[in-house]
Amino acid sequence: GRTLLHRHSVLLFLSVLFLLSVLVLLFLIAPLVWLIINKIGGSSEDAPLLVQSLIGKKNLTFYLECLKSLTRLCHEEINLLLHTDGSLNKEDMDFALNHFGVQSVRFHDTEEAKQMTLDHLEGHPNCQKIRQNSLWGVEFFDPLFSKPSDPISYYVDADILFIRPFSGLFDGAVVKGGAVFLKDTQWDAYSLRPWHLFGLGIRPAIVEGITTALVCWDKGAIDWDYLEWFLSQSKFHCIPEWVLPTAQAGLASRCKAKVVAPVQVTNLYPNAIIGNETLGVHLLGSYRNEWRPKVRDYAREMPKEESPTQTRFESCRPRGAIAYASKQAKRWLNTRLDRW
Repeated sequence: GRTLLHRHSVLLFLSVLFLLSVLVLLFLIAPLVWLIINKIGGSSEDAPLLVQSLIGKKNLTFYLECLKSLTRLCHEEINLLLHTDGSLNKEDMDFALNHFGVQSVRFHDTEEAKQMTLDHLEGHPNCQKIRQNSLWGVEFFDPLFSKPSDPISYYVDADILFIRPFSGLFDGAVVKGGAVFLKDTQWDAYSLRPWHLFGLGIRPAIVEGITTALVCWDKGAIDWDYLEWFLSQSKFHCIPEWVLPTAQAGLASRCKAKVVAPVQVTNLYPNAIIGNETLGVHLLGSYRNEWRPKVRDYAREMPKEESPTQTRFESCRPRGAIAYASKQAKRWLNTRLDRW
């Protein structure tokens, strides 16, 4: 009996020793295996970010100048996916790709992109309608679905010219749980009237002025029910080209939305200032001709060797009816009386 018990004890000891040896071995080789896998497949953290934009034949050279500044001055490695308004032919696309001269820029086939987006918008007829009938629908929806497996989408308008090296503009940790936009310090460029923000029944909500020239979305943070409802309410669509920015301002009020610090990426209204912290400028179409030579001169005088500027962000804040009315009055003075 004692011999049998001794044998059982020895076997138990050997089993425990074997298991401990296996665990130690796994502990030692696991980092090596991880390194080998990442060496072969590439780490997702080190993989280039997919940044998207929309261009057309009109002003093509200007758009390419802006997008090249993005790829040249962004500290992080990015792949650029270009959507089009349908006006580019093969020669235009070849011209654009040759302008970059790298393999990290490509076009998204227009028809394929449309079908992909409409398929993903199934069950949201108002979203599908604006995607089918509006270029603003292409700009908003197509970047969300061009790579469905990515939880975050990054979009930049092709009229933002970057003038300083920068880092952190496309940061998934910042976007997570919400969105990132540009800050509009001059106007609230929305399609609503101030009285639409109060009253009985369901009301739209907005945040303080945002510009959708830069849009980064955590796709899981989008309230699709609100978006579908807002797009169905034509009474709130007083300015058609601002319907989707207004919709996104409402979505921003429902998540952890942020804006880029406005001193870093500035909307170039007539009274705008380019300062030492400015890393990019949004050349608004209405004022572009006046600003382009000034920006060119400013960039020429800048020091050539600079370390990347770290992008800063601010939280979006809700906008009430009275403050919104004040912004509408300011826009009226700017545009009707040319008082800035």
